Amino acid sequence: MPEEFIIAEDLDLAWSNFEPFYPLPANSPFHVERKGKPLNRLKRALLRQHRQSPKYFFSGHRGCGKSTELNRLAADSKINEKFFIVKYSVKEVCDVNNLNYVDVLFSIGAQLYIQYIDSGKELKPELIKQLEGWKHSIEKISEKETSIEASIDGGLRTFFLSVLARIRSEDTTRKTIKEIIEPRLSDLIDKINLIIANIESNEKKKVLVLIDDLDKPRLEQAKEIFYNSQTAITQPICHIVYTVPISIFFTQEFTAIRESKFFLPNVKLHSKNDRNSKDEEGYRLMRQFIFNRMKAELIQPDALDLAITMGAGVFRENARIMQIAADSAIENDRDQIIEEDVKRAEREIRSDFKHILKTQDYATLTEICKDNDFHGIEKIGRLLHNLSVLEYMNDETWCDIHPTLVELVEND
Repeated sequence: MPEEFIIAEDLDLAWSNFEPFYPLPANSPFHVERKGKPLNRLKRALLRQHRQSPKYFFSGHRGCGKSTELNRLAADSKINEKFFIVKYSVKEVCDVNNLNYVDVLFSIGAQLYIQYIDSGKELKPELIKQLEGWKHSIEKISEKETSIEASIDGGLRTFFLSVLARIRSEDTTRKTIKEIIEPRLSDLIDKINLIIANIESNEKKKVLVLIDDLDKPRLEQAKEIFYNSQTAITQPICHIVYTVPISIFFTQEFTAIRESKFFLPNVKLHSKNDRNSKDEEGYRLMRQFIFNRMKAELIQPDALDLAITMGAGVFRENARIMQIAADSAIENDRDQIIEEDVKRAEREIRSDFKHILKTQDYATLTEICKDNDFHGIEKIGRLLHNLSVLEYMNDETWCDIHPTLVELVEND
C-alpha cells in the first residue's frame, strides 16, 4: 500500500493524512462511501441512451468531495467501457481568477487533443491537416496583434500547450488570444467537434469530458460562463460534466441549468431546528473518515465528537479541524488529541470567517441560526460559497451556519 495511505500511528503522519486539498484517487482506502451513494445518480444518467450528448452540472460545497468523486467516476469500469474519458482540472490549465467561456472551450479542445495523442493514439491525417490549417490561421492573426507567434510556432501539441500557458499566466496576452479566438468561435467549436468525432470513430466509444474546479471562479464569472454563454459551452458534441459553484444555485440564472444539475450533499449531523440532536449515521460516517486515516487512540472520545461537530459534515472542513488539532497536540508535547486542541482549531477557523464576513452578513447568519431556513437568494449565495452557510438534505433542503460561528452569532 502506498505510504500516503497508511493509517497513522502517530500525530505527525496523522497531520499529513488530513491534507485538506488532496483529492483522493479512485480506490483509496481513505475513502468513505456516503449514505445513498449520491454519485450513482450521475453515473446512471451518463450510462443511459441520449439523442443528444448531455451536459451535466455537478455542484456541492467546496470541500465536500467533488474532486474525489470525479476521480472515482473516471475510474469506474462501466463508464470506461462506454466512454473515452478526458478529465482535467481547469485551474491547472487556465487562470480561474480571470476565466471566461472562450478559455473553457479552448481548454476542452486542447485537452481532447493532448490526452488522446499522449495516450499513444492517432487522429486521421486529414483532420491533422485541418487542425494545422486552423493553427496557422490563429498564428497569422496573432502576428498582427502580439509577439506570441514564436512561442506557438511548432506542432499542434506545442501550440495547444503554449496557448494554454498564455491563458493561465499572462493577462495581457490572454485578452489578446480571447480577442483573436472569440470572433472565430464557430471555428474553434467545429475543430473540437471534429476531434470528438474522430476519437469516437477510432475508439468505438463516446467521449466524456470531466472538468473539475469550475466551481472555483467568482459568482459573476460563473454566471457569464454558465448562463450568458450557455449556448456556446453546450455546443461540443460529447458528454460533459461541468463542476459549478454552489452559489449559482441561488441565483435567477440557475434556471438555465436546473434540469441537468447534480448535487453532492454534505453529511447531515443534526436535524433541522435541533442543533443539539445527533444524526448517528452522519457521526458514524465522519468517525470512519477520521479512523481511515489514523488510529483511534490518537484522539480522546470527547475531542473526536467535537471535531466532527465543528467539521459540519464537510470532509475538507473536518480535515482542517484534524490537522490544526494534531499540530496543537504536537506543539504541546502530547501524543493524543484532546478537546482543547479541537477548540483551538475552532477558534482559528472562526477567526478566518471574521476576516471575510461583512457587517450585513451577521443579520443573515443570525436568522439562519434560529430557524435553519433560507432567507433570500440574494443574501445567501456568497455565504454558501465561503462556507459560512451550509446546505443539507433529507426530506427537504435546509441550511445552517458553520458550527464555529454559532458562538459568534449568539453573542453578537
